[in-house]
Amino acid sequence: MAKIIFKILFLGLVLVVAGVYFFGARKNYLADDGAANAGEWSAAMEEAAKEGGIVVPEPITILAFGDLLLDRYIKREIDRNLPDYPFENLKEILSGNDLLLANLEGSFTDFAPRPLDPNNTSFTFSPALAPMLAQNGFDVVNLANNHAQDFGRDGFEQSQAYLSQSGIAYFGDFYNESEALIKQVNGKKIGFAGYHEFGDAEIEGTVEKIKNVRELADYVIVYTHWGNEYQNYFSKGQQEKARRFVDAGADVVLGSHPHVIQPIEIYNGKPIFYSLGNFLFDQIFSFEVRHGLGVKISLNKDKTEFELIPTEMKNFQVNLADEKTKFQILSELSKNSLVDDIIKPQITSGNFTVTPWF
Repeated sequence: MAKIIFKILFLGLVLVVAGVYFFGARKNYLADDGAANAGEWSAAMEEAAKEGGIVVPEPITILAFGDLLLDRYIKREIDRNLPDYPFENLKEILSGNDLLLANLEGSFTDFAPRPLDPNNTSFTFSPALAPMLAQNGFDVVNLANNHAQDFGRDGFEQSQAYLSQSGIAYFGDFYNESEALIKQVNGKKIGFAGYHEFGDAEIEGTVEKIKNVRELADYVIVYTHWGNEYQNYFSKGQQEKARRFVDAGADVVLGSHPHVIQPIEIYNGKPIFYSLGNFLFDQIFSFEVRHGLGVKISLNKDKTEFELIPTEMKNFQVNLADEKTKFQILSELSKNSLVDDIIKPQITSGNFTVTPWF
């Protein structure tokens, strides 16, 4: 009986503190030190909840990257070194995530690769590299892109089989025909839908797919392949489609194909990353193509946090950008993004927060 009374009193205290927060302390959130105040409040509440025997759920972490290539000059360096050579300097950040995904620019097939040439744009990956991806933490890939069928439907089906054998889930396809994927993490369902603009420019089917997975999932990620290559700003068409996807139920939209980072927009409280740029790719002809953007999404009950992680290709390996380069990339991203003024300095700092996700 004493324990029951204690829990009732504790819950009453939580409600009182929460009321004070929402009607008083929350006003401070918009101040310069608001994020710190909110963080201190959350930490205090978590500690109090633990002492009262209430389980505080761990956040779900999803780390997403842009275009990933395992052919051409990346393959040459892998053959010269070790299978996971491209990720040797990124091990720490790739580990410990609930989900790790990227856009797979090619297929795992039994076909022989084309002769080494920078103008070769038909990509096949050695099936032996699929387990290597899994060992480095990748468990989901987007296949809704223009390279998914470089070796035809046969190559695409081989790739699906090799991915499945390695324990890597996939979603999307060249023609936008496949169903959405749902992954269950920590008791929550995370939905993934792909969209490839050049396989089917019409978006009605994708919009319906998003609506359907929205009914089944707690959080919906739409991964797109769209836009114009090497353009630093998104097009009107990208924006119109992205907003339709959000209206249909997407919680976040991730973009690929331009091979450079494009700005962020927050539309109806939902972030749109128009292009994450290159993650692992052998293009080295400009600063923009040598750098990409990783996005770590942390899903908490009362907020969704986004950590922005600039990356850099050196010697055909992925590296974290140094502090000077990181500041340069994030400052430019902040300046060009369509977000409220309060979010811009957060983007420059590499972390921003949006409203509750469920």
